[in-house]
Amino acid sequence: MNLEPRYIELNDWISITILFCVAILAVTKWFSKYQITDVLSSYYNNRFVKISRNRENGSSILITASVIVYTINIALFIYVYYQKQQQLPIALNGFLLSLTITSVFFLTQHVIGKLIATLCNFEELLFVVQHHRNIHRAMLAYALLITNCIVIYVCHSSASALLTALIFIGFILFTYHLVLIYTCRSLLFSTHLYFILYLCTLEIIPYLLLYKYFML
Repeated sequence: MNLEPRYIELNDWISITILFCVAILAVTKWFSKYQITDVLSSYYNNRFVKISRNRENGSSILITASVIVYTINIALFIYVYYQKQQQLPIALNGFLLSLTITSVFFLTQHVIGKLIATLCNFEELLFVVQHHRNIHRAMLAYALLITNCIVIYVCHSSASALLTALIFIGFILFTYHLVLIYTCRSLLFSTHLYFILYLCTLEIIPYLLLYKYFML
């Protein structure tokens, strides 16, 4: 039997990244009181949102893991799409930069929201909105994971597949924002001030900071 060396392709890090996401979800499932199906049930009812908002034991670890997977897959899709559009090679260091920017963006949303909520005394409103936001991100993590697998492995990151996935993800994120506002409408529209603060802290300022960063 002749031994032949096998070479690992540079893009194998994508497979490792996706397997890492699956491993995170599998491990946290064992330590969580709830199942992944409970998170996915948020697509059609608010039962899990209400249960987890009461801080019951075992729910936070599953939500946190799903949000981490969401962040990783958003960063991966954005990076692959940008590299293909610019016809640039796909490399691990570029993905790590994309992941860092995405993580900092979400962290900035959280920090600015907490800061302004403390200064303007609407912490309870922010907690409710942030909780709904995290649940939505958690349930979207699974759709993004499947979408990335289809685009990268089945469609081989073709331009048409990436564009279709971009439209799909954009539509889902737009719908999720509308659902979030509708769900929290009684709190957000109780006063015009709360609604304006919500738009500024969670939707406008982080995007302006991100835009400013790339324009420097």
